[in-house]
Amino acid sequence: MDLQERPRLSSKARLQPDGPSGKLALLSPENIMLLNTTGAAIVELCDGRTVAEIVAALAQRFAAPPERLRAEVLGYLVRLREKGLIEGSALVSR
Repeated sequence: MDLQERPRLSSKARLQPDGPSGKLALLSPENIMLLNTTGAAIVELCDGRTVAEIVAALAQRFAAPPERLRAEVLGYLVRLREKGLIEGSALVSR
């Protein structure tokens, strides 16, 4: 995954609040993943933005340097993709 990809939730996945914990859960037929605050923030930004835009939004939200967040965000998105929870698409010329 690179900074120009546009991750989105897989067509098989959906976000849903978990009743008992109140956390957001990322659900698919094969996975149930309770998301912490940071994970939920990342997944909620997987709406067609590029990875670079996601990193920038998180940097602003959490008042952290983008270069510090970049590797962590990329690693998290790769793990979600490996589980089939997100899909990536290359940047399309506008």
